[in-house]
Amino acid sequence: MSRFQRLLVTGLLLGALPPSGAQASQLATASRGGTGLAWLPAGQVVERVTSRSNRQQQYAAFLPSRYSTDQAWPVLVVLDPRGRALLPLERVREVADRLGYIVLSSWNSRSDEPEDHNADAINAILDDADRLLSIDPHRIYLVGQSGTARGSWIFGYSLRGNVAGIIGYGAGTPRDFPLESPRPGVPAGPDFFGAAGIDDYNFDEMWALDARLDSVGIRHHIGWFDGVHAWPGAADLAEAVEWMHLQAMRRGLLAADRPWIDALYRSRLGDAAMMRAAGASYRAWRRFRAIETDFAGLHDIAAATEHRRELERQPGVFQAERHLGELVRQQEAFNRTLGEVLGDLRRTSQPLATSWRRLGLDGLVERARDPADTMGAHAARRALEQVWVYTSFYEPREHLVRQDPRRALALLAIAERLRPADPAVALYRAEALARLGRSAEAREALVTAARGGALPEALDRDPTLTALRADAGSRAVLARLTAAGDPSRGS
Repeated sequence: MSRFQRLLVTGLLLGALPPSGAQASQLATASRGGTGLAWLPAGQVVERVTSRSNRQQQYAAFLPSRYSTDQAWPVLVVLDPRGRALLPLERVREVADRLGYIVLSSWNSRSDEPEDHNADAINAILDDADRLLSIDPHRIYLVGQSGTARGSWIFGYSLRGNVAGIIGYGAGTPRDFPLESPRPGVPAGPDFFGAAGIDDYNFDEMWALDARLDSVGIRHHIGWFDGVHAWPGAADLAEAVEWMHLQAMRRGLLAADRPWIDALYRSRLGDAAMMRAAGASYRAWRRFRAIETDFAGLHDIAAATEHRRELERQPGVFQAERHLGELVRQQEAFNRTLGEVLGDLRRTSQPLATSWRRLGLDGLVERARDPADTMGAHAARRALEQVWVYTSFYEPREHLVRQDPRRALALLAIAERLRPADPAVALYRAEALARLGRSAEAREALVTAARGGALPEALDRDPTLTALRADAGSRAVLARLTAAGDPSRGS
Protein backbone atom coordinates (compact mmCIF):
# COMPACT_ATOMS: atom_id res chain seq x y z
CA MET A 1 0.00 0.00 0.00
CA SER A 2 1.46 3.39 -1.02
CA ARG A 3 1.90 6.21 1.42
CA PHE A 4 -0.78 8.08 -0.50
CA GLN A 5 -3.19 5.21 0.08
CA ARG A 6 -2.16 5.00 3.74
CA LEU A 7 -3.02 8.65 4.20
CA LEU A 8 -6.37 8.03 2.56
CA VAL A 9 -7.16 5.22 4.99
CA THR A 10 -5.65 6.45 8.24
CA GLY A 11 -6.37 10.13 7.89
CA LEU A 12 -9.07 11.55 5.73
CA LEU A 13 -11.47 8.64 5.46
CA LEU A 14 -11.61 8.42 9.24
CA GLY A 15 -12.65 12.05 9.32
CA ALA A 16 -10.37 14.99 9.92
CA LEU A 17 -10.55 16.38 13.43
CA PRO A 18 -9.21 19.52 15.05
CA PRO A 19 -5.83 19.04 16.83
CA SER A 20 -5.90 16.90 19.93
CA GLY A 21 -5.38 18.46 23.33
CA ALA A 22 -1.70 17.53 23.28
CA GLN A 23 -1.23 18.96 19.82
CA ALA A 24 -3.08 22.11 20.72
CA SER A 25 -0.94 22.66 23.80
CA GLN A 26 2.19 22.23 21.71
CA LEU A 27 1.06 24.58 18.98
CA ALA A 28 -0.87 27.12 21.10
CA THR A 29 -4.60 27.22 21.49
CA ALA A 30 -6.82 28.79 18.83
CA SER A 31 -9.39 31.28 20.08
CA ARG A 32 -12.96 31.36 18.90
CA GLY A 33 -13.26 33.52 15.77
CA GLY A 34 -9.70 34.63 16.36
CA THR A 35 -6.29 34.04 14.91
CA GLY A 36 -6.25 30.32 14.25
CA LEU A 37 -3.32 28.19 15.38
CA ALA A 38 -0.22 30.14 16.30
CA TRP A 39 1.88 28.48 13.60
CA LEU A 40 -0.56 29.73 10.92
CA PRO A 41 -1.93 33.18 11.75
CA ALA A 42 -5.35 33.75 10.19
CA GLY A 43 -5.79 36.35 7.48
CA GLN A 44 -2.10 36.37 6.54
CA VAL A 45 -0.03 34.54 3.95
CA VAL A 46 2.68 32.41 5.54
CA GLU A 47 5.20 32.07 2.74
CA ARG A 48 6.95 28.88 3.81
CA VAL A 49 5.76 26.11 6.08
CA THR A 50 7.84 22.95 6.39
CA SER A 51 5.66 19.85 6.51
CA ARG A 52 5.68 18.08 9.85
CA SER A 53 5.24 14.69 8.20
CA ASN A 54 7.85 15.16 5.44
CA ARG A 55 10.60 17.68 6.11
CA GLN A 56 11.48 17.76 2.39
CA GLN A 57 8.12 19.32 1.58
CA GLN A 58 7.23 22.99 1.95
CA TYR A 59 4.13 24.97 1.14
CA ALA A 60 2.70 28.47 1.45
CA ALA A 61 -0.43 28.77 3.59
CA PHE A 62 -3.38 31.05 4.10
CA LEU A 63 -6.16 30.72 6.65
CA PRO A 64 -9.29 32.83 6.20
CA SER A 65 -9.42 35.77 8.59
CA ARG A 66 -12.39 34.30 10.48
CA TYR A 67 -10.80 30.85 10.90
CA SER A 68 -11.35 29.07 14.20
CA THR A 69 -11.36 25.46 15.32
CA ASP A 70 -15.06 25.64 16.14
CA GLN A 71 -15.99 24.55 12.62
CA ALA A 72 -14.57 22.56 9.71
CA TRP A 73 -13.17 24.46 6.73
CA PRO A 74 -12.78 23.49 3.08
CA VAL A 75 -9.23 23.33 1.70
CA LEU A 76 -7.76 24.43 -1.62
CA VAL A 77 -4.62 22.37 -2.33
CA VAL A 78 -2.75 24.35 -4.99
CA LEU A 79 -0.13 22.77 -7.25
CA ASP A 80 1.83 25.07 -9.55
CA PRO A 81 3.71 23.22 -12.33
CA ARG A 82 6.95 25.02 -11.40
CA GLY A 83 6.50 25.06 -7.65
CA ARG A 84 5.79 28.81 -7.56
CA ALA A 85 3.61 28.56 -4.49
CA LEU A 86 2.87 32.26 -4.04
CA LEU A 87 1.85 33.00 -7.63
CA PRO A 88 -1.53 31.20 -7.61
CA LEU A 89 -2.04 31.65 -3.85
CA GLU A 90 -2.01 35.43 -4.12
CA ARG A 91 -4.57 35.27 -6.93
CA VAL A 92 -6.95 33.05 -4.99
CA ARG A 93 -6.47 34.75 -1.63
CA GLU A 94 -9.35 37.23 -1.86
CA VAL A 95 -12.04 34.69 -2.71
CA ALA A 96 -10.66 32.23 -0.14
CA ASP A 97 -10.94 34.84 2.58
CA ARG A 98 -14.38 35.97 1.44
CA LEU A 99 -15.89 32.47 1.27
CA GLY A 100 -13.84 30.83 4.01
CA TYR A 101 -11.31 28.45 2.41
CA ILE A 102 -7.93 27.35 3.70
CA VAL A 103 -5.28 27.59 0.96
CA LEU A 104 -2.16 25.40 1.02
CA SER A 105 0.12 25.86 -2.01
CA SER A 106 3.12 23.62 -2.63
CA TRP A 107 6.67 24.77 -3.27
CA ASN A 108 7.54 21.23 -4.45
CA SER A 109 4.87 20.54 -7.08
CA ARG A 110 6.21 20.04 -10.58
CA SER A 111 5.25 19.19 -14.14
CA ASP A 112 7.30 17.93 -17.09
CA GLU A 113 9.91 16.18 -14.99
CA PRO A 114 10.89 12.48 -15.14
CA GLU A 115 9.99 11.94 -11.48
CA ASP A 116 6.52 12.76 -10.17
CA HIS A 117 6.85 15.00 -7.10
CA ASN A 118 3.16 15.77 -6.75
CA ALA A 119 2.03 12.73 -4.76
CA ASP A 120 4.55 13.58 -2.02
CA ALA A 121 3.45 17.22 -2.11
CA ILE A 122 -0.24 16.35 -1.74
CA ASN A 123 0.45 13.76 0.94
CA ALA A 124 2.47 16.20 3.02
CA ILE A 125 -0.09 18.99 2.71
CA LEU A 126 -3.08 16.79 3.50
CA ASP A 127 -1.33 15.07 6.38
CA ASP A 128 -0.54 18.42 8.00
CA ALA A 129 -4.02 19.75 7.31
CA ASP A 130 -5.60 16.61 8.72
CA ARG A 131 -3.56 16.65 11.91
CA LEU A 132 -3.14 20.34 12.61
CA LEU A 133 -6.11 22.21 11.16
CA SER A 134 -9.86 21.95 11.43
CA ILE A 135 -10.71 20.86 7.89
CA ASP A 136 -13.82 19.49 6.24
CA PRO A 137 -12.65 16.04 5.05
CA HIS A 138 -15.29 16.00 2.29
CA ARG A 139 -14.48 19.41 0.82
CA ILE A 140 -10.91 19.20 -0.44
CA TYR A 141 -10.28 20.90 -3.79
CA LEU A 142 -7.25 20.31 -5.99
CA VAL A 143 -6.17 23.35 -8.00
CA GLY A 144 -3.64 22.93 -10.81
CA GLN A 145 -2.36 24.34 -14.08
CA SER A 146 -0.98 22.41 -17.05
CA GLY A 147 0.57 19.11 -15.87
CA THR A 148 -0.56 19.53 -12.28
CA ALA A 149 -4.13 20.03 -13.48
CA ARG A 150 -3.84 16.82 -15.48
CA GLY A 151 -2.41 14.84 -12.56
CA SER A 152 -5.12 16.12 -10.23
CA TRP A 153 -7.60 13.74 -11.85
CA ILE A 154 -5.58 10.77 -10.58
CA PHE A 155 -5.41 12.13 -7.04
CA GLY A 156 -9.03 13.27 -7.15
CA TYR A 157 -10.27 9.79 -7.97
CA SER A 158 -7.88 8.21 -5.44
CA LEU A 159 -9.46 10.40 -2.77
CA ARG A 160 -13.00 10.04 -4.03
CA GLY A 161 -15.42 11.15 -1.35
CA ASN A 162 -12.83 13.54 0.07
CA VAL A 163 -11.92 15.56 -3.02
CA ALA A 164 -15.12 17.35 -3.96
CA GLY A 165 -13.71 19.21 -6.92
CA ILE A 166 -10.83 19.84 -9.29
CA ILE A 167 -10.00 23.27 -10.67
CA GLY A 168 -7.77 22.83 -13.70
CA TYR A 169 -6.32 25.29 -16.20
CA GLY A 170 -4.72 24.49 -19.53
CA ALA A 171 -4.97 20.69 -19.48
CA GLY A 172 -7.53 17.91 -19.41
CA THR A 173 -7.22 14.39 -18.08
CA PRO A 174 -4.21 12.09 -18.40
CA ARG A 175 -4.13 10.09 -21.63
CA ASP A 176 -6.69 7.25 -21.60
CA PHE A 177 -7.90 8.22 -18.11
CA PRO A 178 -11.05 6.16 -17.36
CA LEU A 179 -13.74 8.68 -16.45
CA GLU A 180 -16.64 7.09 -14.62
CA SER A 181 -20.29 8.03 -14.60
CA PRO A 182 -21.83 8.59 -11.16
CA ARG A 183 -23.18 5.33 -9.72
CA PRO A 184 -25.49 4.60 -6.77
CA GLY A 185 -23.59 3.48 -3.69
CA VAL A 186 -20.23 4.75 -4.97
CA PRO A 187 -18.77 8.02 -3.66
CA ALA A 188 -19.15 10.70 -6.28
CA GLY A 189 -16.09 11.68 -8.24
CA PRO A 190 -14.98 15.28 -8.15
CA ASP A 191 -16.78 18.09 -9.94
CA PHE A 192 -14.60 19.93 -12.43
CA PHE A 193 -14.11 23.58 -13.25
CA GLY A 194 -11.73 24.05 -16.16
CA ALA A 195 -10.59 26.78 -18.48
CA ALA A 196 -7.87 27.60 -20.96
CA GLY A 197 -6.51 30.81 -22.36
CA ILE A 198 -7.93 31.72 -25.75
CA ASP A 199 -4.33 31.48 -27.06
CA ASP A 200 -3.44 28.35 -25.06
CA TYR A 201 -2.09 25.53 -27.23
CA ASN A 202 -4.25 23.14 -25.17
CA PHE A 203 -7.45 25.04 -25.94
CA ASP A 204 -8.64 22.28 -28.29
CA GLU A 205 -8.08 19.69 -25.57
CA MET A 206 -10.30 21.59 -23.16
CA TRP A 207 -12.94 22.02 -25.86
CA ALA A 208 -13.03 18.24 -26.38
CA LEU A 209 -13.10 17.59 -22.62
CA ASP A 210 -16.34 19.56 -22.31
CA ALA A 211 -18.19 17.07 -24.52
CA ARG A 212 -16.47 14.10 -22.92
CA LEU A 213 -17.55 15.10 -19.42
CA ASP A 214 -21.08 15.67 -20.72
CA SER A 215 -21.15 12.14 -22.10
CA VAL A 216 -20.41 10.53 -18.72
CA GLY A 217 -22.54 12.89 -16.62
CA ILE A 218 -19.77 14.54 -14.60
CA ARG A 219 -20.84 17.97 -13.41
CA HIS A 220 -18.50 20.57 -14.83
CA HIS A 221 -17.99 24.06 -16.15
CA ILE A 222 -15.43 24.72 -18.90
CA GLY A 223 -14.70 28.11 -20.38
CA TRP A 224 -11.85 30.29 -21.55
CA PHE A 225 -10.11 33.49 -20.61
CA ASP A 226 -7.94 35.99 -22.42
CA GLY A 227 -4.40 34.67 -22.23
CA VAL A 228 -1.98 31.88 -23.07
CA HIS A 229 -0.91 28.65 -21.33
CA ALA A 230 -0.74 30.05 -17.80
CA TRP A 231 -2.71 30.71 -14.65
CA PRO A 232 -5.58 33.15 -15.18
CA GLY A 233 -6.05 36.30 -13.14
CA ALA A 234 -7.67 36.63 -9.73
CA ALA A 235 -11.17 37.26 -11.12
CA ASP A 236 -11.14 33.98 -13.09
CA LEU A 237 -9.86 32.01 -10.11
CA ALA A 238 -12.54 33.60 -7.95
CA GLU A 239 -15.18 32.43 -10.42
CA ALA A 240 -13.86 28.87 -10.12
CA VAL A 241 -13.99 28.84 -6.31
CA GLU A 242 -17.44 30.42 -6.34
CA TRP A 243 -18.60 27.69 -8.72
CA MET A 244 -17.26 25.00 -6.38
CA HIS A 245 -18.98 26.73 -3.45
CA LEU A 246 -22.25 26.61 -5.39
CA GLN A 247 -21.79 22.92 -6.21
CA ALA A 248 -21.10 22.13 -2.55
CA MET A 249 -24.58 23.45 -1.84
CA ARG A 250 -25.95 21.30 -4.66
CA ARG A 251 -24.22 18.21 -3.23
CA GLY A 252 -25.52 18.92 0.27
CA LEU A 253 -22.00 19.40 1.59
CA LEU A 254 -22.87 22.97 2.53
CA ALA A 255 -26.17 24.48 3.59
CA ALA A 256 -27.81 26.42 0.78
CA ASP A 257 -27.33 30.16 1.29
CA ARG A 258 -30.23 31.64 -0.68
CA PRO A 259 -29.14 35.29 -0.53
CA TRP A 260 -25.63 34.34 -1.66
CA ILE A 261 -26.95 32.17 -4.52
CA ASP A 262 -29.25 34.97 -5.62
CA ALA A 263 -26.42 37.52 -5.57
CA LEU A 264 -24.11 35.20 -7.53
CA TYR A 265 -26.83 34.54 -10.11
CA ARG A 266 -27.43 38.26 -10.60
CA SER A 267 -23.69 38.85 -10.94
CA ARG A 268 -23.25 36.13 -13.56
CA LEU A 269 -26.33 37.32 -15.43
CA GLY A 270 -24.99 40.88 -15.39
CA ASP A 271 -21.61 39.78 -16.77
CA ALA A 272 -23.29 37.95 -19.65
CA ALA A 273 -25.59 40.90 -20.36
CA MET A 274 -22.55 43.19 -20.58
CA MET A 275 -20.96 40.84 -23.12
CA ARG A 276 -24.15 40.92 -25.15
CA ALA A 277 -24.36 44.72 -24.98
CA ALA A 278 -20.73 44.96 -26.13
CA GLY A 279 -21.56 42.95 -29.25
CA ALA A 280 -19.90 39.70 -28.13
CA SER A 281 -23.03 37.70 -28.93
CA TYR A 282 -21.38 34.31 -29.19
CA ARG A 283 -19.50 34.57 -25.89
CA ALA A 284 -22.66 35.93 -24.23
CA TRP A 285 -24.66 32.99 -25.57
CA ARG A 286 -22.17 30.51 -24.12
CA ARG A 287 -22.26 32.41 -20.85
CA PHE A 288 -26.05 32.35 -20.57
CA ARG A 289 -26.05 28.66 -21.43
CA ALA A 290 -23.51 27.96 -18.67
CA ILE A 291 -25.59 29.93 -16.16
CA GLU A 292 -28.57 27.69 -16.94
CA THR A 293 -26.52 24.57 -16.25
CA ASP A 294 -24.71 25.92 -13.21
CA PHE A 295 -27.82 27.18 -11.40
CA ALA A 296 -30.41 24.63 -12.50
CA GLY A 297 -32.24 23.34 -9.41
CA LEU A 298 -30.69 26.03 -7.21
CA HIS A 299 -32.23 29.18 -8.66
CA ASP A 300 -34.88 30.28 -11.12
CA ILE A 301 -33.01 30.33 -14.45
CA ALA A 302 -35.82 31.78 -16.59
CA ALA A 303 -33.97 35.04 -17.29
CA ALA A 304 -30.83 33.22 -18.49
CA THR A 305 -32.94 30.93 -20.66
CA GLU A 306 -34.73 33.88 -22.25
CA HIS A 307 -31.46 35.63 -23.09
CA ARG A 308 -29.99 32.43 -24.50
CA ARG A 309 -33.01 31.81 -26.75
CA GLU A 310 -32.98 35.38 -28.02
CA LEU A 311 -29.34 35.05 -28.99
CA GLU A 312 -30.00 31.75 -30.73
CA ARG A 313 -32.27 33.60 -33.11
CA GLN A 314 -29.21 35.46 -34.37
CA PRO A 315 -27.63 33.41 -37.18
CA GLY A 316 -24.11 34.51 -36.23
CA VAL A 317 -24.18 32.62 -32.94
CA PHE A 318 -24.38 29.12 -34.38
CA GLN A 319 -22.05 30.13 -37.22
CA ALA A 320 -19.47 31.10 -34.61
CA GLU A 321 -19.98 27.79 -32.79
CA ARG A 322 -19.44 25.84 -36.00
CA HIS A 323 -16.44 27.99 -36.95
CA LEU A 324 -14.77 27.44 -33.59
CA GLY A 325 -15.42 23.71 -33.81
CA GLU A 326 -13.82 23.61 -37.26
CA LEU A 327 -10.80 25.56 -36.01
CA VAL A 328 -10.38 23.04 -33.20
CA ARG A 329 -10.42 20.20 -35.75
CA GLN A 330 -7.84 22.06 -37.84
CA GLN A 331 -5.68 22.39 -34.75
CA GLU A 332 -5.86 18.62 -34.21
CA ALA A 333 -4.69 18.08 -37.82
CA PHE A 334 -1.90 20.61 -37.37
CA ASN A 335 -0.76 18.81 -34.21
CA ARG A 336 -0.43 15.60 -36.22
CA THR A 337 1.72 17.40 -38.80
CA LEU A 338 3.83 18.89 -36.02
CA GLY A 339 4.32 15.41 -34.60
CA GLU A 340 5.55 14.17 -37.99
CA VAL A 341 7.98 17.08 -38.35
CA LEU A 342 9.36 16.56 -34.85
CA GLY A 343 9.70 12.83 -35.53
CA ASP A 344 11.70 13.54 -38.68
CA LEU A 345 13.92 15.97 -36.77
CA ARG A 346 14.71 13.20 -34.29
CA ARG A 347 15.97 11.01 -37.13
CA THR A 348 17.50 13.45 -39.62
CA SER A 349 19.16 16.86 -39.78
CA GLN A 350 16.27 18.53 -41.58
CA PRO A 351 17.10 22.14 -42.57
CA LEU A 352 15.31 24.96 -40.79
CA ALA A 353 13.67 26.14 -44.01
CA THR A 354 12.19 22.69 -44.66
CA SER A 355 10.63 22.38 -41.20
CA TRP A 356 9.35 25.97 -41.38
CA ARG A 357 7.71 25.33 -44.76
CA ARG A 358 6.16 21.99 -43.80
CA LEU A 359 4.50 23.60 -40.78
CA GLY A 360 3.29 26.55 -42.81
CA LEU A 361 4.62 28.95 -40.21
CA ASP A 362 4.72 31.99 -42.50
CA GLY A 363 1.00 31.60 -43.11
CA LEU A 364 0.30 31.12 -39.41
CA VAL A 365 2.25 34.23 -38.48
CA GLU A 366 0.26 36.24 -41.03
CA ARG A 367 -3.05 34.72 -39.96
CA ALA A 368 -2.35 35.45 -36.30
CA ARG A 369 -2.42 39.16 -37.16
CA ASP A 370 -5.62 39.05 -39.23
CA PRO A 371 -8.16 41.51 -37.75
CA ALA A 372 -10.94 40.27 -40.03
CA ASP A 373 -11.16 36.79 -38.45
CA THR A 374 -10.66 37.07 -34.70
CA MET A 375 -11.31 33.38 -34.05
CA GLY A 376 -8.95 32.36 -36.84
CA ALA A 377 -6.27 34.68 -35.47
CA HIS A 378 -6.55 33.08 -32.03
CA ALA A 379 -6.36 29.62 -33.61
CA ALA A 380 -3.18 30.60 -35.46
CA ARG A 381 -1.67 31.89 -32.23
CA ARG A 382 -2.50 28.60 -30.53
CA ALA A 383 -0.75 26.68 -33.29
CA LEU A 384 2.30 28.93 -33.03
CA GLU A 385 2.29 28.46 -29.26
CA GLN A 386 2.26 24.70 -29.79
CA VAL A 387 5.27 24.92 -32.10
CA TRP A 388 6.97 27.25 -29.67
CA VAL A 389 6.63 25.07 -26.59
CA TYR A 390 7.96 21.98 -28.38
CA THR A 391 10.86 23.70 -30.15
CA SER A 392 11.91 25.89 -27.22
CA PHE A 393 11.57 23.37 -24.39
CA TYR A 394 10.35 19.79 -24.76
CA GLU A 395 12.30 18.62 -27.80
CA PRO A 396 15.60 20.49 -27.20
CA ARG A 397 15.66 19.29 -23.61
CA GLU A 398 15.10 15.72 -24.77
CA HIS A 399 17.93 15.96 -27.32
CA LEU A 400 20.26 17.38 -24.69
CA VAL A 401 19.41 14.49 -22.38
CA ARG A 402 20.28 12.15 -25.27
CA GLN A 403 23.61 13.93 -25.74
CA ASP A 404 22.61 15.27 -29.14
CA PRO A 405 23.22 19.05 -29.01
CA ARG A 406 23.16 19.46 -32.81
CA ARG A 407 19.53 18.40 -33.04
CA ALA A 408 18.73 20.55 -30.03
CA LEU A 409 20.13 23.54 -31.93
CA ALA A 410 18.02 22.66 -34.98
CA LEU A 411 14.86 22.82 -32.85
CA LEU A 412 15.96 25.96 -31.07
CA ALA A 413 16.53 27.66 -34.43
CA ILE A 414 12.77 27.37 -35.12
CA ALA A 415 11.94 28.77 -31.68
CA GLU A 416 14.43 31.59 -32.09
CA ARG A 417 12.93 32.60 -35.41
CA LEU A 418 9.48 32.75 -33.79
CA ARG A 419 10.72 34.78 -30.80
CA PRO A 420 14.14 36.33 -31.34
CA ALA A 421 16.31 36.88 -28.26
CA ASP A 422 14.01 34.91 -25.95
CA PRO A 423 15.99 34.24 -22.72
CA ALA A 424 14.82 30.65 -22.26
CA VAL A 425 15.80 29.73 -25.82
CA ALA A 426 19.12 31.54 -25.41
CA LEU A 427 19.88 29.56 -22.25
CA TYR A 428 19.31 26.20 -23.96
CA ARG A 429 21.29 27.41 -26.99
CA ALA A 430 24.16 28.27 -24.67
CA GLU A 431 24.08 24.74 -23.24
CA ALA A 432 24.02 23.10 -26.68
CA LEU A 433 26.85 25.31 -27.96
CA ALA A 434 28.92 24.65 -24.85
CA ARG A 435 28.57 20.91 -25.38
CA LEU A 436 29.82 21.34 -28.94
CA GLY A 437 32.87 23.25 -27.69
CA ARG A 438 31.72 26.53 -29.26
CA SER A 439 32.58 28.53 -26.13
CA ALA A 440 32.52 32.05 -27.59
CA GLU A 441 29.03 31.51 -29.07
CA ALA A 442 27.86 29.93 -25.82
CA ARG A 443 28.95 33.00 -23.86
CA GLU A 444 27.18 35.26 -26.36
CA ALA A 445 23.98 33.25 -25.90
CA LEU A 446 24.39 33.58 -22.13
CA VAL A 447 24.54 37.36 -22.48
CA THR A 448 21.25 37.26 -24.39
CA ALA A 449 19.72 34.98 -21.73
CA ALA A 450 20.80 37.21 -18.87
CA ARG A 451 19.65 40.41 -20.53
CA GLY A 452 16.23 38.82 -21.05
CA GLY A 453 15.93 37.81 -17.41
CA ALA A 454 17.41 34.29 -17.16
CA LEU A 455 18.95 34.14 -13.69
CA PRO A 456 22.14 32.35 -12.62
CA GLU A 457 20.07 30.12 -10.32
CA ALA A 458 18.65 28.46 -13.44
CA LEU A 459 21.95 26.63 -13.75
CA ASP A 460 21.26 24.95 -10.43
CA ARG A 461 17.54 24.33 -10.97
CA ASP A 462 17.67 22.78 -14.45
CA PRO A 463 19.41 19.39 -14.48
CA THR A 464 19.83 19.66 -18.27
CA LEU A 465 22.34 22.52 -18.06
CA THR A 466 25.31 20.32 -17.16
CA ALA A 467 27.90 21.94 -19.44
CA LEU A 468 27.12 25.44 -18.25
CA ARG A 469 27.02 24.36 -14.63
CA ALA A 470 30.50 22.88 -14.94
CA ASP A 471 31.93 26.01 -16.54
CA ALA A 472 32.99 28.66 -14.02
CA GLY A 473 33.30 31.22 -16.78
CA SER A 474 29.68 30.77 -17.80
CA ARG A 475 28.49 31.19 -14.25
CA ALA A 476 30.57 34.33 -13.92
CA VAL A 477 29.02 35.80 -17.06
CA LEU A 478 25.48 35.27 -15.79
CA ALA A 479 26.31 36.49 -12.30
CA ARG A 480 27.87 39.67 -13.66
CA LEU A 481 25.07 40.45 -16.09
CA THR A 482 22.30 39.90 -13.54
CA ALA A 483 23.99 41.83 -10.73
CA ALA A 484 21.93 44.61 -9.20
CA GLY A 485 22.21 47.83 -11.15
CA ASP A 486 23.80 46.28 -14.23
CA PRO A 487 22.54 48.39 -17.17
CA SER A 488 22.61 45.42 -19.52
CA ARG A 489 19.66 43.78 -17.79
CA GLY A 490 16.09 44.82 -18.46
CA SER A 491 13.69 45.80 -15.67
